[in-house]
Amino acid sequence: MSRSVPGILLILLSILISSCPLPGLHSKNIAIAATSSINQDIEDLPKVPIFPSPQYRLLPITISQVLERVVKLSPEIRIQKKRLAVSYAIRDLAIEGFFPSFTVNGGTMAYNGEVQSSSGLFENIQKQHTMIEQGGVLSTSPGVSGFQTLIKTTRIDETRSQLSETINQKTAQAARLYFEESALLSRIYVLERAVAISAQILKEEKRLMELGGASIVGLLRAAHEVTRDSRALVEEERLTYIAGFRLAQLLGTGRETLPIPQESFILPRLFIQMPNRLEPLLTLSDKNRPLLQKRHYQVTEGRQGINEALYAPLLPTIGVTMLNGQLGPDPYALTGYGSTLFFASWTVGPGGILDPARILLTNRQKELADSRLERTRLLVHRQVSQSYESLNQSFSEERIAVSDVRLARQTFMASRKRVRLGVYHALELIISLRDLVHAQLKYVDATESFLQSQFDLLAATGSAPELVREPVAVDNRITPSMFTFSPPK
Repeated sequence: MSRSVPGILLILLSILISSCPLPGLHSKNIAIAATSSINQDIEDLPKVPIFPSPQYRLLPITISQVLERVVKLSPEIRIQKKRLAVSYAIRDLAIEGFFPSFTVNGGTMAYNGEVQSSSGLFENIQKQHTMIEQGGVLSTSPGVSGFQTLIKTTRIDETRSQLSETINQKTAQAARLYFEESALLSRIYVLERAVAISAQILKEEKRLMELGGASIVGLLRAAHEVTRDSRALVEEERLTYIAGFRLAQLLGTGRETLPIPQESFILPRLFIQMPNRLEPLLTLSDKNRPLLQKRHYQVTEGRQGINEALYAPLLPTIGVTMLNGQLGPDPYALTGYGSTLFFASWTVGPGGILDPARILLTNRQKELADSRLERTRLLVHRQVSQSYESLNQSFSEERIAVSDVRLARQTFMASRKRVRLGVYHALELIISLRDLVHAQLKYVDATESFLQSQFDLLAATGSAPELVREPVAVDNRITPSMFTFSPPK
């Protein structure tokens, strides 16, 4: 019995070992299954669609061409031009009031009856009366016509100022959309390069993992960077379509046309001279901004309305009545006659002299116009101040962004050199790539803000850009080659 116990124990131990696999062997199976699943996920990475779609007709265009076309073809500007033409027609209608109106009238009247109670000579006499007349009335109201013509002329100036303001706003909006689309295309360019490099890193990580020289973490991070940059790329492409279609609407082109900036990459340029102080810009806006000029004309119109209510009724309506006809006891014994009457008439009360309600209304309209002028002046000054500060701040941001791009580019090139030397770590290269892409995108944002702020300042002050003058480069050291970087080799 003593000899059989160890044998039994050995048999039981062998059974336990055969029924329970070793821990290391189980982990290896899990790792193989996990690697297979990861490889399947990596192979299923989505592809970015082709941009721009071939169904749209591309229209390469410069900023000068945008500004010229929007003035000629913008639907909103054309509507304002039609309104100006209507204002001229309304003024012509007021001028017509100086010409006397001529009223033609004519008719006949016959009365036939018997005197029911009479004596003497009129006993049993038939009473007959017949009248036939024709003529006309000439009349004019010089007071009302004069003041109305003056008011309608002021309204023409007001409409013309509104047209200038519409041109001012639409050109600034077109410039903003142009630079927005240019910035979006630049972001797409950066992200396309980032996706290509991320895919190259992912490919290298897969190769090293198959050789046993890379970890699953590095492979997953590289795959994540591909999807992350691809998602950002698709979003930028979506926004580019939106900006392009909005710009096409301003230019009056069809929906199948997609305007595309001709510049290869958005770069900082000066379209105006950098202002040193804010105060001269505020003075310039008070003088040139069409919106303020419109409000001034509205105040003038209110003042003219008060004068019309007070003084126009003092001038009478003048005219002449001319009649001729025939009158007699019967149609067979008519005697001809003629009459001419010159007259002048005044209206006292509502619609004429001493009309307190009309005088009160015109005074309140004048006060409303004054308040609108003050509010608009505050609005314009705020826009000028905001554009001025935005221009200065975006200029500083652009300078800082340049330094950030240079440092991030050097960091990425150093990491790429470490790859060539064999001192390679996927996370280091991925982080340096992310920093470089982020720095370049921030530079694009700063440059877009810098360019847009210049045209915002022009619009706020009511100044037009000089299209014949070539914009000045802010920094000659900045070129599109700064944003071209190659994958590691």
